[in-house]
Amino acid sequence: MQFNLRASPRAGLAALAICTLACGSSVAQTADSFPRKNIRIVVPFAAGGAADILARTLIQHAATATGWQFYVENITGAGGLVGAQAAARSASDGYTLLLCNVACAANQFMTQNTGWNPKAAIAPVIVVGNLPNILVVGPSLSANSLANFLMLARARPGQLSMASSGPGSSSYLTAELLKVKAGVDIIDVPYRGSAAAMPDLIAGRVDGMVMGIPESLPFIRDGKLKPLGVTSDERAPSLPNVPTIAEAGVPGYSFLGWLSLFVPQKTPANIVAILNAGLDKAIKSSAVAQRFAELSIRPVGGSAALAGRLLNKDIDLWGPLLQSRKARDGASAPR
Repeated sequence: MQFNLRASPRAGLAALAICTLACGSSVAQTADSFPRKNIRIVVPFAAGGAADILARTLIQHAATATGWQFYVENITGAGGLVGAQAAARSASDGYTLLLCNVACAANQFMTQNTGWNPKAAIAPVIVVGNLPNILVVGPSLSANSLANFLMLARARPGQLSMASSGPGSSSYLTAELLKVKAGVDIIDVPYRGSAAAMPDLIAGRVDGMVMGIPESLPFIRDGKLKPLGVTSDERAPSLPNVPTIAEAGVPGYSFLGWLSLFVPQKTPANIVAILNAGLDKAIKSSAVAQRFAELSIRPVGGSAALAGRLLNKDIDLWGPLLQSRKARDGASAPR
């Protein structure tokens, strides 16, 4: 087809109008037909952890509630940073979601020159749920309460060890908060997730770990781990006899984690709105509520803005704390 470059202004306006209608129709059709293929949820932590369990529970019921098909891809490393960056670099078409927790906020302060800036890299979709962590120890450690554990730590500074899912992860941050609030010196031993740490924890090669409640429950119920305290202000419904860390002897300790879904920053707003509406329906379904309750997860849902506010709140909270700790550790390091 050839175009007349000397067409009249009226013809030019007509062509522009046709193009505008066609382009608008194309955009509308894209939104109306979304999704046309499976949606990937990137979990930046190892399989078997709290984030992974939540994601797989959600997609099972979201498929029923929405008719959409999802799959989970675990991309691990650097306390969640590797997976977060991989998801953020994906196409901004709504077919890649990133499951974030506090690590998405904290990782930019843990390692220099990562290039990770969540405010610039990702956009919020929805808060899936809130859940506390729990401090557990192996069966061979001579501590049956948080008070006993802290007594051991104070008697043996720098000798007890706690596993984590790596610097910047929820398990690392909640353990660091415990060490600061309780005034104890305990060694961090990073693993690629709680599932990787579990054999050493049970065998006594590492003394304890602050981990998500969902992955700890089978081991606690089988007597393979001893629960000492939950991180939230209230006891966990699935473990009503386990005190909070604040109750058990560390006043002022409080941490209730969030898990939210994000998309690459330039994802169109209408696609984000479709994702939010569909996932909100799934999160608020009775099936999800029942399964989450069994895992001590509180379903949230609601607006995308709420997920953004929680991320920004943790950036503001953890940024100064981690930067001051890094500066203090650097100043005290041997030269």
